[in-house]
Amino acid sequence: MRVLVLTRLFPSAQNPSLGMFIHRRTAALAEVCDVAVVALSTADGLPEREHMDALDVIRPRWRRLPKVGVLVDGRSYAATAARAVERFHLEFDLIDSHWLYPDGYAAARLGRRLGKPVVVTGRGTDVNELCFRWPFRRLARRALREATRLVAVSRPLKDRMVEAGADAERISVVHNGIDADTFHPATDRADVRRRLGIPDGQVALLSAGALGEAKGFHDLVASMAGVRGGRTAHLYVAGEGAYRAALEQCVAEYGAGENVTLLGGVPQADLVAWYQAADLFCFGSWREGCPNVVLEALACGLPVLSTPVGAVPDLVEEGRDGLLFEAHSPTAFAHALERALAADWDRAAIARRGAQRSWDHVAREYLAVFEQALDDWRAKP
Repeated sequence: MRVLVLTRLFPSAQNPSLGMFIHRRTAALAEVCDVAVVALSTADGLPEREHMDALDVIRPRWRRLPKVGVLVDGRSYAATAARAVERFHLEFDLIDSHWLYPDGYAAARLGRRLGKPVVVTGRGTDVNELCFRWPFRRLARRALREATRLVAVSRPLKDRMVEAGADAERISVVHNGIDADTFHPATDRADVRRRLGIPDGQVALLSAGALGEAKGFHDLVASMAGVRGGRTAHLYVAGEGAYRAALEQCVAEYGAGENVTLLGGVPQADLVAWYQAADLFCFGSWREGCPNVVLEALACGLPVLSTPVGAVPDLVEEGRDGLLFEAHSPTAFAHALERALAADWDRAAIARRGAQRSWDHVAREYLAVFEQALDDWRAKP
């Protein structure tokens, strides 16, 4: 099968962390399909075509109009992608796109123009917000209607797609995956803790993600000043974002400075060590699709304390892989933390279960969706 991956969310030399989850999935997909990637970008200075981890990646320059231009982004996106397909003589059987608008909308237009089936994956905010907010609502819902098949990265996202007008029978749920060669328990965990400067006897709590209000970091911070669990507990937050100043103020207001450290942006290669060294992973987000940080923590054998958002209830088996607590509630997090500190976690068993969700496994699930999309397309009148 020949697959054209159409997305704006793809790593580059300028932004190596952008859309890394799509890159990992696409690289695994290339083991079972013939894959070409058209990764539109508004950035200057990127190569027009390059090979990246055995992937053929074409990077058309996409010029967007400011402000009201968002209403025509889907059309200009589709036109830019069409020119790239024609210029580089790309041959494919199916279009695979990620994010409903403008990506999925543009993919649907391109599919109609070229007579190809289209699979669109909804990943979070595009479903939860764009499908229900003006001026994107009509455009995002058009992608839902016109895609041959849809993929949701969690069951709640599938439910939201249906609420927005998509046919439930056209939607498959496929969770994200992890690179098991990268995310695994440490051979010598004590040595990793020493290298990171974690004091002996400290309960190291880790949280990670882009710093935004909806990630719920302030709920975790609000609990830290009074939580001890018999030993000193310390929260390390890995991530950067516009919410950092507000989070620093939150730490000061709660007097949690001795119990919270904001690590800033941590490269993924270094984040692995934090997963391996920490005692618990804490995730207070209010809205999610399928959070990769939870998958990565589990694969490293790290028990997870999380709000029951998105795919998390499918990923974290209560009592075996971690505990779930109510969102928006520092008190609920504090109670879950006390229970977690008193539990005896089998980190090796957690890692074995976490490693089962590999990107190779995800690629096989996507291949089944693509085959169904081709069958549906051929069966159309």
